[in-house]
Amino acid sequence: MIKQMPAKTSPSRIPPNSLLFEKIIPALLIMLGLVTLGLILFAAGVLLGIIQF
Repeated sequence: MIKQMPAKTSPSRIPPNSLLFEKIIPALLIMLGLVTLGLILFAAGVLLGIIQF
């Protein structure tokens, strides 16, 4: 038989109602996603000849 490891019940290290983890980090991730999307579209435009670079 396969033994199951005991589940760890350690408390979360993120404090409740944390401004950093609830507001700042998601906003930074969204901004980085938009910058990445913009760079991809710019590269595609250059490759397709739409944008002269």
